[in-house]
Amino acid sequence: MENYTGLVTSAAPTAAARVRLRPVDAQGVAIRDGLLADRQRVNREVTLLRGAEELERAGTLDNLRIAAGRGSGERRGMVFSDSDVYKWLEALAWERGREPSDELDRLASEAVQLVAAAQAPDGYLNSWCQVIDPSWRWTDLEMGHELYCAGHLIQAGIATARATGDGSLLAVARRFADLIDDVFGNDPARGTDGHPEIEVALAELYRQTGETRYLKLADTLTARRGFGTFAGGRFDLDYYQDAEPVRDARGIVGHAVRALYLAAGVTDIYAETGDEALLASMLRQWDDLASAKSYLTGGVGSRHYGEAIGNAYELPPDRAYCETCASIASMMWNWRMLLVTGESRFADLFERTLYNGFLSGLSLDGESFFYANPLQSRTGEHRHRWNPVACGLDLADVAADPAADPVDNGPVPQLGGLPGVTLTGVVRDLDGWRQSEYRDLRALPASTAAATTQLLAVPYFAWANRSAGAMRVWIPTAE
Repeated sequence: MENYTGLVTSAAPTAAARVRLRPVDAQGVAIRDGLLADRQRVNREVTLLRGAEELERAGTLDNLRIAAGRGSGERRGMVFSDSDVYKWLEALAWERGREPSDELDRLASEAVQLVAAAQAPDGYLNSWCQVIDPSWRWTDLEMGHELYCAGHLIQAGIATARATGDGSLLAVARRFADLIDDVFGNDPARGTDGHPEIEVALAELYRQTGETRYLKLADTLTARRGFGTFAGGRFDLDYYQDAEPVRDARGIVGHAVRALYLAAGVTDIYAETGDEALLASMLRQWDDLASAKSYLTGGVGSRHYGEAIGNAYELPPDRAYCETCASIASMMWNWRMLLVTGESRFADLFERTLYNGFLSGLSLDGESFFYANPLQSRTGEHRHRWNPVACGLDLADVAADPAADPVDNGPVPQLGGLPGVTLTGVVRDLDGWRQSEYRDLRALPASTAAATTQLLAVPYFAWANRSAGAMRVWIPTAE
């Protein structure tokens, strides 16, 4: 059954959906001039092309080439780096639909073919698992991001089909979604992903295809949250949206992006099912966010630790985290709340976030980015050319020298006078020992230190956006 309404938009409620408003077709609207037209131009001419370059430089596309048997070498990047390709493909799709481009078409076609080639025969697709350790599949739902990556693949497939008419990436996404449903749909013991995202993607996949199994799975995975599945994990239960069932939630808590992605998905599930308990929960959480847990800019997330939403009125301007991704997720949710309620307050927060919390994350030239967006700069915060995790020395190679005593560095000027400690470090040769993102230090090979380096240890909360370069929370000692 087809129930897609034909609108070129990222959220297209079905004809039967409980909504007061409906989105307009993106291809029926043109922004001719002004700020947003300029932002579209820079995105097209600069940022999307930079994305292609950075995905190559970081090895993210190479990871898929290795998974597809088209390349060799070690996988690079974070466990969730496949999602960077999917987010970029989604952005390409909307821009290609807005205005044709041979260059963007070529980049998209090559990437889509690569993604399809990397997919396993049973529909599974995750380069971390396929390249590093096939037995890892479904074993680290807490931090593995498997369903999160799948969600971004689904959204990229839908965007490409709607904006360009090309259904090839959507076919890849559906195969993966079908596998996920087979594995998770009827087995409560499987739980769900520690990072929500699959929910909003599955709801939209239902709208695109008419397959009710996707909507049912989105609701099923949502209902599995709130029962302490991730108790004893790296963070508290709020972080994973696992402290109380979604329908019973009294306020908005935890990791900001996780909370807001989940809220967007839950709002879509309400729109298609009419479950009033879901809408009531969304209204309670929105009131909590808008009244006491968001910044004047619309930014969300006051804590660096856990990238989390703080307590009511815990909104320090200079230590604000306000992740750009959280602003995007907030806009996704507010747009959906506007559709289901028709109330202007949701449009107001969307617009405030768009022009402040979101636009600050990208430079005017389209080539540098804020990951976090503090409201006050005491110590020279600046944008990065790309995600700073991908820059500088790989700190997995560095350990503190146990024979050298730490030295009180005194106040660090870049941190507004906060203290720092200087350490002597040794650079270790870890070639051949890069098979897992999280490694047991007891399994380290014998140290083969080739050089020394100076380390500056600073308070964890104080570093965001200070300079391009990785940092570590714990520094091991060399043997």
